[in-house]
Amino acid sequence: MRRLLVVVLLIASASAGRFVIAAEIVNTTAAGVAVDGFDVVAYFELGYPVKGDTDHSVTYKGARWLFATPGHRSAFVADPVGYAPKYNGFCAVAVSEGAAAEVDFVSGWVIVNDELFLNWSAEVKQIFVKEISERLPAADRNWPDVHSDMRLGIRQIARHADFPEENIVHPQPAPSP
Repeated sequence: MRRLLVVVLLIASASAGRFVIAAEIVNTTAAGVAVDGFDVVAYFELGYPVKGDTDHSVTYKGARWLFATPGHRSAFVADPVGYAPKYNGFCAVAVSEGAAAEVDFVSGWVIVNDELFLNWSAEVKQIFVKEISERLPAADRNWPDVHSDMRLGIRQIARHADFPEENIVHPQPAPSP
């Protein structure tokens, strides 16, 4: 009943011209920078996370994506679907369980079948990899509902700030070389 009420209120607000539902919810900083400013092409091309540069940016899905080089920016522009992380940068394991959660951009990433997946932490990434045959289909099934609920503002996102013992802060700094 509560969900129906929220949807009715959102529709009423939207019809009054006071509320806009975002087309996409992407894991961004408060400033609207996707994936904490990490260069998503670097995960594929370099095999490790690198911070992007504001001089090499592009807007995609309503967020600003940063790249370390003009070449990485060009590669992304040519194939954003191929480089952007699955589930718009939210935790793959959380989505597989019907939830939404932030990710560890430094230690929680993995590329499987030429797709970038991000996870809450290095430990959660290991769960994802170990249980990939169950987690991936479940996440693909759950993503439309998780995303829709986030768009409507009725899905909570688990935040690292609520778990200080994890020692993950956002925006995440680049890893030490």
